[in-house]
Amino acid sequence: MLKFAIIGAGAGGQSMAAILTSQGHSAKLYDIDKEKIRLLKERGTIRVSGVIECEAAPEVITDSMEEVMTDVDVVMVVSTTDAHRSIALACKPYLKDGQIFMLNPGHCGGALEVANILRGEDGCGKDLIIAEAGDLMYGCRSYEVGNILHTGLKVHVPVATLPASDVGRLLDVLGPIFPCLQPAANVLETGFEGAGAMLHPIPSLMNVNKMDLGQSYDYYMEGITPHVADIISACDKERVAVCRALGVDALALGDMLVKTYKLEPKETLYDLIQSIDSYRALRNPTNTRHRFIVEDTMCGLVPLASVGHALGIPTPMMDAFVNIASAVCGRNFWEEGRTAEKLGFAGKTLDEIQAMVR
Repeated sequence: MLKFAIIGAGAGGQSMAAILTSQGHSAKLYDIDKEKIRLLKERGTIRVSGVIECEAAPEVITDSMEEVMTDVDVVMVVSTTDAHRSIALACKPYLKDGQIFMLNPGHCGGALEVANILRGEDGCGKDLIIAEAGDLMYGCRSYEVGNILHTGLKVHVPVATLPASDVGRLLDVLGPIFPCLQPAANVLETGFEGAGAMLHPIPSLMNVNKMDLGQSYDYYMEGITPHVADIISACDKERVAVCRALGVDALALGDMLVKTYKLEPKETLYDLIQSIDSYRALRNPTNTRHRFIVEDTMCGLVPLASVGHALGIPTPMMDAFVNIASAVCGRNFWEEGRTAEKLGFAGKTLDEIQAMVR
C-alpha cells in the first residue's frame, strides 16, 4: 500500500483521492480553499460516478500543508498549473528522500519550473523523482463538491521525469496503479505536446460574447464550430512546428485525440471533436478568471509561443490569442506566463536544451 498526498481538491484531485482510497491506498487530500475543505469534511465521502464508479473517504482532508505532507510516499499535484510554483515552495520544507513529486499535468515547462525550486541553489536538498503527466489522467467534471462525474476513460497518458532516465523508477511504482501512464522521451514531449493550450483558451475567447451575455452552452459540441475548429488547427500547426524545432516528434491534435480516446479518425478536427462522447454536455467557462483562459494561456500558449520566438519559429496565431487573452483579462500574460527565459531556454542551442532534460 502506498501513501499519497494529493495537492489540489478540484475534480481531478477529488477523483484521485476517492479512487486510490477505494483501491486500498492511503490518500490525503489538500486544498488552499478552506471552504471547499469544510464542505468535503462535512460530506465525509467523495462519490465518483460515470465510467468510473466508487465512493470513499480519504484518510485526511485538510488545508494544512504540513498535515498532508507528513508520512507520504508520493506527492501528486493536481492543481491548476499556474499554481505549481507556489505549491513547490509550500511543499519544499516537508519533502523527504525517495519521494515522488508528480505534476498532473505539467503543461509546458512544469517539471522544469518545480525542479528549479526543489533542486536549485535554495532547493530542498532531497533525492526526489520529479515527474509530470502530459494530461490529467481522468476525463471528469464536478458541479458539486464531493460529487464527480467521469465522462471518459483515457487509455494513453504520457509521463516523463526530470531527468528522463528516472522514468523507469517512476513506472515501477506508479505503473501498476495508473495503467494509462505511458513513458515519454522527456518533459519536452509531455509538456509541449499537450492539447489544453489548443482546446481551452481559443474556443473560450472565440465565444467571449456568450460569456458576456451569460449564455450557457455545450463547450465542445456548440462552442467549437467548424470555423473555430479551423482556427484551432491553424494554431496547432504552430505548436507542432515548435515541438519539432525542439526535437519532439509531436502528433497533430487530431491524431493525439484519436490515440488518447481510441477513436476512429475523421476527415476534419471538427468532426473528430463531435465524435468524442466524453466531451458532450460539458458546460462553458462563465468568467475570464476560468482556468481555460488564464491557466492555459499562461502555461500553454505563452511558453509555446515564447520558445518558438527563441528558436526562430513564427507563431502569429498563438501570439494573437495571448494578446487577446491579455486584453480580455486586463493582464499581461507575456509577463506573467512561463516564458523561454523563465524555463532557462533563452539563448540556448537545441543541444543545450535537450541536455537539460536528459
